[in-house]
Amino acid sequence: MSRRRFFGPSDGDEYFFPEEQDWETEGSGIDDEAEKIMDQLHLSLGSIKAGNSSIKLKNQVLYLLDSLVELGAIDKKQKKKLLLIIYSNNEL
Repeated sequence: MSRRRFFGPSDGDEYFFPEEQDWETEGSGIDDEAEKIMDQLHLSLGSIKAGNSSIKLKNQVLYLLDSLVELGAIDKKQKKKLLLIIYSNNEL
């Protein structure tokens, strides 16, 4: 399985996400769902960074991170690190 590498901006830790071609050729499944959640997470964080500071949007970010944990795309330790990165950038 090919994977896309992502380095955390503040701690330099590596995170791996499945490449789009893997889930496109294998059909729907957890990878497909995780990719959709990550796309939504990026959009939500972008909205917050652009100035939308609504509680509903911030809660959505937390819900999306919880969903990634439930799917097994990230573990609780990675979620905590991502939250620290988000908070350190004053996005939440």
